[in-house]
Amino acid sequence: MGSSLIFSMSLFDYHLPSLGNAFFFLFFVCFASSTLTFTAAATNEKQKEALLTWKSSLEDHSQSLLSSWHGNNSCDFLGVICDDYGSITHLNLSYLGLRGTLDGLNFSLLTSLLSLDFSNNQINGSIPSSIGNLSKLNYLILCNNTLHGNIPLNIGKLKNLRILYLCENYLSGHIPLVIGGLKSLEILYLWKNRLSGPIPSEIGGLTSLTKLVLSINNLSGSIPPSIANLTCLSVLNLFKNEISSPIPREIGNLISLNKLELAENNLIGPIPTSLGSLGNLTKLSISQNNLFGPIPQEIGELRNLKVLYLWGNELSGSIPSEIGKLTLLTNLDLAINSLVGPIPSSIHNLSNLNLLCIYSNNLLGPIPEEIGKLLSLRLLDLSNNSLSGSIPSSIGSLTNLTILHLSYNDFSGSLPPEVNKITRLSAFDLSYNELEGQLPDEICQGNLLQNFSIINNHFTGLIPKSLRNCSALIRVRLDGNQLSGNITEAFGIYPQLKFIDLSHNYLYGGLSWKWGHCRNLTSLRVSNNNIFGEIPTAFGRMTQLRALNLSSNNLSGVIPRELGSLQFLLYLILNGNRITGVIPNEIGLLSKLEHLNLALNNFSGSIPAQLVKCTNLLSLNLSKNKLKGSISSEIGNMRFLEVLDLSQNLLTGRIPQELGKLRVLETLNVSHNSLCGSIPQAFGDMLALIIVDVSYNNLEGPLPNVKAFNEAPFEAIWHNKRLCGDVVGLQKCNSPMSKKGNGAGGHRTTAILVLSFSGFLLLAFILIFVRCQRKNIQIENNGQSNDSDFLRILNFDGKAFYERILEATEGFDSKFYVGEGAYGVIFKAELATGQSVAVKKISSSHEEEFLHFKSFEGEIQALSDIRHRHIVKLYGFCCHVRHSFLVYEYIERGSLRTILNDDERALEFDWDKRVNMVRGVADALSYMHHDCFHPWIHRDLTSNNILLDADYEARVSDFGTARLLRPDSSNWTAVAGTIGYIAPELAYSTIPTEKSDVYSFGVVTLETIMGKHPGDLVSWECSLSAEIESPTLLKDVLDQRLSPSRVRLQDAEDVVSIARLAFACLQVEPRLRPTMRQVSQELQVRVPLEMPFSVVSLEQLRDFDGRKFQASQGYCKF
Repeated sequence: MGSSLIFSMSLFDYHLPSLGNAFFFLFFVCFASSTLTFTAAATNEKQKEALLTWKSSLEDHSQSLLSSWHGNNSCDFLGVICDDYGSITHLNLSYLGLRGTLDGLNFSLLTSLLSLDFSNNQINGSIPSSIGNLSKLNYLILCNNTLHGNIPLNIGKLKNLRILYLCENYLSGHIPLVIGGLKSLEILYLWKNRLSGPIPSEIGGLTSLTKLVLSINNLSGSIPPSIANLTCLSVLNLFKNEISSPIPREIGNLISLNKLELAENNLIGPIPTSLGSLGNLTKLSISQNNLFGPIPQEIGELRNLKVLYLWGNELSGSIPSEIGKLTLLTNLDLAINSLVGPIPSSIHNLSNLNLLCIYSNNLLGPIPEEIGKLLSLRLLDLSNNSLSGSIPSSIGSLTNLTILHLSYNDFSGSLPPEVNKITRLSAFDLSYNELEGQLPDEICQGNLLQNFSIINNHFTGLIPKSLRNCSALIRVRLDGNQLSGNITEAFGIYPQLKFIDLSHNYLYGGLSWKWGHCRNLTSLRVSNNNIFGEIPTAFGRMTQLRALNLSSNNLSGVIPRELGSLQFLLYLILNGNRITGVIPNEIGLLSKLEHLNLALNNFSGSIPAQLVKCTNLLSLNLSKNKLKGSISSEIGNMRFLEVLDLSQNLLTGRIPQELGKLRVLETLNVSHNSLCGSIPQAFGDMLALIIVDVSYNNLEGPLPNVKAFNEAPFEAIWHNKRLCGDVVGLQKCNSPMSKKGNGAGGHRTTAILVLSFSGFLLLAFILIFVRCQRKNIQIENNGQSNDSDFLRILNFDGKAFYERILEATEGFDSKFYVGEGAYGVIFKAELATGQSVAVKKISSSHEEEFLHFKSFEGEIQALSDIRHRHIVKLYGFCCHVRHSFLVYEYIERGSLRTILNDDERALEFDWDKRVNMVRGVADALSYMHHDCFHPWIHRDLTSNNILLDADYEARVSDFGTARLLRPDSSNWTAVAGTIGYIAPELAYSTIPTEKSDVYSFGVVTLETIMGKHPGDLVSWECSLSAEIESPTLLKDVLDQRLSPSRVRLQDAEDVVSIARLAFACLQVEPRLRPTMRQVSQELQVRVPLEMPFSVVSLEQLRDFDGRKFQASQGYCKF
C-alpha cells in the first residue's frame, strides 16, 4: 500500500508549486508510514493471537515451557524470529519437550514463515492440511514427535520447500504422489515412520534432491527406475523396509552418489554390475537381503569406497581379487554368505582396512601370508569357515589388532611365536580347531586382553605366565585341551573377570585364595582335572558367583561354611572328589540354588534339615556318599525339584509320603539304601515322573499306579522285601507268592528265573495277540490313516488322562477359560488329585499342523525334558479327532501383559519385582540357548507368554511350540514371531536364530519397565547424523504408575542397567547383540550410576557399541 501512495505522489509533481509540493510530499510520507506501522501492528497482533491460542491448547507443563510468550510483541517470544516488518519468518521450538497437537495452530496467519522447526518434542495428532498455506516455507522440520496419520496432500502446495524432515514419527499410509511436485526440494527425510506401499516413481522428478532417506518404514514393491533421474543425489538410504525387487541397474546413473544404503530389505537377484559406475561412492551397504550370485568384479572400480557391507545374503562364488583395488577401504564385511575358495592374496593392498569380517562362509585354504600387510587392521574375524593350514607368522605384524576370531575352522599346527607381538588384543578366539603345541607366553603382554578362548583344541604345556597379571580379563575359556602344570600360582587377581572355564585338562595343584578377590566372577569351572587340597574359605567372597563346578578332581577336606554367602549361586557341582565331613547347614542359605551335586564323595552324617530351604532346587544329587538317617519329609516342599538322587548311601526309615507333592519330579533314585515300608501311593499323582530306581532296599507292598513304575525295568525295583505289581518279573499283588516276598538267596534266584520265563511267554502271547488285533483293525478301518486316532500324553496314561482333562474342564466350558496364548485358548483344569494344570486347546487354524505332532514326538520329548525354574513345564500333549491340546504346569498370576494392563496389579508389580522378572527371563533364555544338549530357540517371545507365579517369579511359556508346527504348513512363516517383537532380520528370513530371541527379549524388557509396548523405541537405529537424535529422558518413558521420579537409588541402578542392555539387544545387526548368556551375567551385576537418574537419556542408553559383545561371542560361538 505504501508503494502505491508514493507512486501517486509523483502525479502531483507536475501541478503544484514547489512549496505545496513539499508539503504534500511530507503529508503522504507520514500517512504511508503510519499505515505501514498500523498494518505491521495488526499483523503482529494476529500472529501473537495465533501463537497464544495454540499455546493454550498444549498440556499445562508445556505451557510453562513457553512462559516467555507474553507481552504485546510476538517477535520477542522464545523461538520466534521476525523480519523488519514484524512478520514471523522463523519459528523454532525444537527440543523443548512440548506435548499437544498442531490442530490449534492457525497456519493461515503465519504465511510469512520461511522455516518451521518443531522437532524433538512430543507433539501428537496428525499434520493439519492447513500447513499447505505456508507457501513461502523453505524448511519444514517435524522430526522425532508422535505424529500419526497420513502425510497431507496439501503438502504439495509448498512449492518453495527445500528441506522436508518428517522422520521419527508414526506417520502411515503411502508417500503422497504430490511430493513429486516439490521441484525445489533438496533433502527429504521420511525415515522411521510406518509408511507403506511403493516408493512413488514421481520422486524421480525431484531433480534438485541431494539426500533421500526413507529407511525404517514398511515400504514395499520395487525401487523405481525413475530414481536414476536424481543425478544430484549424494545419499540414498532405503534401509530396513520390505522392498522385494532386484536392485535396478539404472541406479548406476547416480554418479554423485556418496552413500548407498539398501540393507535389511528383501532385495533379490544379483548385485548389478552397473554399481561399478558409482565412482564417488564411499559407503555401500546392501547387507541382510536375499541377493545371490557372485560379487561382481566391477565393484573393484569403486576407488573411493571406504565401507563395503555385503554380509547376510546368499552370495556365492569366490571373493574377487579386484577387491584389492579398493585401497581406501576401512570396513569390509562379507560374512554370512556362501562364498567359497581361498581368501585372495590381493587383499594385502587394503592398507587402510580396520575391519575385515568374512565369518560364516565356506572359505577354504590357508590364511594368506600377505595378510600381515594390513597394518591398520583392528578387527579380524574369519571364524566358522573351513580354513586350514597353520596360522601364518605374518599375523604378528598386525600390531593394531584388538579382536582376532579364528574359531570353528580346521587350523592345525602350533601358534607362531609372533603372536606375542600383538599387544593390543582385547579378544582372541581360537576355539574348535586342531591347534596344538604350547600357548605363547606373552599372550597378554599388553595387559589389554579381556576375552580369551581356545576351547576344544590340542594345546599342551603350561598356562601362559602373562595371564597371571592380565588384570583386564573378563572371560576365559581354556577347557577341552591338554594343558598341564600346577595352577596354584598360575592365576592372579582379576577385578573384572566374570567367567573362567579350565575344565577337561591335566591341571593339578591347589585352588588359590586369590579367586576370592575376583568379586565380579559369575562362573568358575575347573572340573575334570587333578586339582587337590581343600576348597579355600575365600571362595565365600565371590558374591556374584552363579556357577561353581569343581567336579571330578581330588579335592579333600570339608565344604567351607563361607560358601553360604554366595547368595546368587545357581550351580554348586562338587561331585567326584574326596570331600568329607557333614554337608554344612549353610548350604540352606543359598536360596537361589537350582543344581546341587555332591555325589561320589565321602560325606557323612544326615541330610541337613536346612537344605530344604533351597526351595528353588531343580536337581539334588547326594548319591554315593555315607549319609545316614531318614529322608526328610520337608523335601516334599521343593516344588521345582525335577531330579532327586539319594542312591548308594546308608539311609534308613520310610520314604516320606510328602515326596508325592513333587509334581514336576522326573527322576527319583533312592536305590542301594536301607529304606523300609511301602512306597507311598501318593506317588501315583506324580504325573511328570519318568525314571525311578528303588532297588536294593527293604521296601514292600504295591507299586504306585503311575507310568514310571509300571514301565520301570525290573532292575530298578528288584532286591527288595515284598514289592508287588504289574511289572514283568515282579509278583502280582494278589498272588499268594507275593506274601512270601522277593527276598535274597535261592528263593530270589528261582523266582526270578520262573518270573522271567513266565514273562517271556506272556510277552510272546501279547505280541501275537496285538499283531492279530492290528490286522483286524486295519481291515476294519479299510486303510484309513491312524493320525486321527493318535492319542498320547508323554509320561501319562494317555486315554485316561484325556478323559480326566475333559471331565475337569467340562468339555472345555468357557467358565474354565483363563486366557489366550499362541496357537490356542487356555483353560484351567483342576484334577481329582487337587493339582491344577493349564490346558492349551489348539485353535482350529493350527489343528491340521498339530495333528502331525506324531512326527515331532522326539522334539516334544526333548521339550518335556527341559528343567529350569523359570520355564513353564510341558507335561505333554494330546492329539485326538475331537480335541488337541498341550498340558502345562499352571502358573497363578497369568501373563506379564495382563498384569501390565491392570493398574492395580501393575502397582503391586514394583521395580524390584520387575527387575527380578527380567533376570528370570534372561536366565531361562540363556539356559535354552547355551545349556541344553540341543539348543532351543523360543521363536515367539512376547509379554503374553511370560507368566508370573505367586511370588512374581518369571516363567517362560510356549518354548519351542512354533517349531512343532509342520515346516511345510502355510502358517510356518506366521509362527516365527509376533508383530512388535519380531527381530528385523526376520523381515527377509523365516529362519529365527538365538539372536532373534535376544531381540524379542529387548522388546519385552522395555515393555516391562515402561508398562506398555515400547512402540517406536524399538525401531532400528539409523546411520544418520546425531543432530536429530532424541534427548528423551528415561524417567519420562518409564511406567508412570510407579512414580519413576521418586525411584530408590538401588532400583534406579537396576532399571538403567536393564534399559541399557535392552537397547543392546535391539541392535539392528544380530551379531552386534549380546548372547543371552552375556545378558544373564550382566544382569547380576549392579553398576553405580555415573550421573543423576533424572538426567539419564535414551540417547545415552542407545549410544552403545555392539562390538564390545562380539569379542566375547566369537559371533555366537565364544
